Amino acid sequence: MALVGKQVAVWHNVCMEQAGLYKDEGLDARLRLRHPLVLIWPGLVLLGALLLPHRVWNTLLIGFGGLFFVAFVWARSLARGLYASRKLRYGWVAVGDQLEEWFALRNDSLLPALWVEVRDESNVPGYQAAVVRSVGGKDFDRWRETAVCQQRGQFTLGPWTIQTGDPFGLFIVTRQYPISNEIIIHPPIIHQIPVPLPLGHSSGRTPIQQRHPQATTNVASVRDHRPGDPWHWIHWRTTARRDDLYVRLFEQDTAGDIWLILDLQADVQLGSGPTSTEEYGVLLAASLAARGLRQNRAVGLATYGQLPQFLPPARGQGQRWRVLRALALVRADGTLSLAAGLRDLVRVAHRGTTAVIITPTPHTDWLPGLAELTRHGIRSSVILFDRASFGGPENSHALQQIIRQLGYACHLIHREEIPRPDINGERWQFRVTATGKVITIRQPAAPHQTANETNAW
Repeated sequence: MALVGKQVAVWHNVCMEQAGLYKDEGLDARLRLRHPLVLIWPGLVLLGALLLPHRVWNTLLIGFGGLFFVAFVWARSLARGLYASRKLRYGWVAVGDQLEEWFALRNDSLLPALWVEVRDESNVPGYQAAVVRSVGGKDFDRWRETAVCQQRGQFTLGPWTIQTGDPFGLFIVTRQYPISNEIIIHPPIIHQIPVPLPLGHSSGRTPIQQRHPQATTNVASVRDHRPGDPWHWIHWRTTARRDDLYVRLFEQDTAGDIWLILDLQADVQLGSGPTSTEEYGVLLAASLAARGLRQNRAVGLATYGQLPQFLPPARGQGQRWRVLRALALVRADGTLSLAAGLRDLVRVAHRGTTAVIITPTPHTDWLPGLAELTRHGIRSSVILFDRASFGGPENSHALQQIIRQLGYACHLIHREEIPRPDINGERWQFRVTATGKVITIRQPAAPHQTANETNAW
């Protein structure tokens, strides 16, 4: 029986370590009186016992003294043995995803904590982790807090504090956890957008032979096999003819790079919150970037907020994270006009690039910049927000016709055409079996792609 008990204890400790229950990042607990004025009552009783000696005063004095002693011992035991931890389940989330944290309380004391208040100072919109729990002596408690991500941006989880005390309410024990974790909520990715991704062109450039994560249909040549080359790249005819392993070289895509230009000038924006032109512009930029990267095209980003950002065109998953992170942090507080932004683009974009300009502007002073891009061999495509659908007084149809008459593609986007993620709908639900297999319990039909789904790209 002793051996079985020891095995159970070891298994219990391992489980708690895996749950993060032994992770202690808090400061030393602080023990204090809840109300210092409660000391007046023992003082009055002691004074009465000295001035008017009687058994009643002695009984009251012993009762008050015993109460304070028991309360102090209880609170001091909790101050030495009560700890907490928290763990974020998913470190990468987007608007519409579920933010989930696991909390744990561990009580090494023999005495129970009848109430433990968790005070959280996280600033994630719509997320509140403050709660009151209880935990027995030599026991632990786990629970989770969830919320649907409502707003993109950079936020913090923590700092936070736990507070408990004795059952009589005389002493308070406080343990602070000053460390806060940064979390970035990324914009969602929409598939059903009524905007085609423009085709690029090579403008006579020589194709560059370059290895790709996936083989393409454009084979340029062959070379010697090197360690790490996939076996399905082997060119068997050349291998048989030369009696050595040779692999195929694939041509780089000649469709051309894509620059996404997001106009964040504050003076031309309309609306506020999720229905603003700022949020719809970020949504379109994220969705178009995801589509281009899925097609193995190099995608770059230029945003003109208060702090302009430039991400040179690149391919792959790393570029997707960089673009989404940049879009999560941008704000429509810029003073730089779109015309000035196009002049900057001429200096950094190379010939054969396609520029996709996303703007709600009603002005026409930036239109000569399109001709300047054309003279430098840069194709342009404009995504123009219909200002009337966003509550503006202007009519954007006239500006669309002007752009098309100049010979450029222009797509007029109404607010109702772009679906927003349903933050109140059903969520993905999973269950992990005893063998470690993950089973999908619920799969909602959502119009957007969540952060967890992007890992399958």
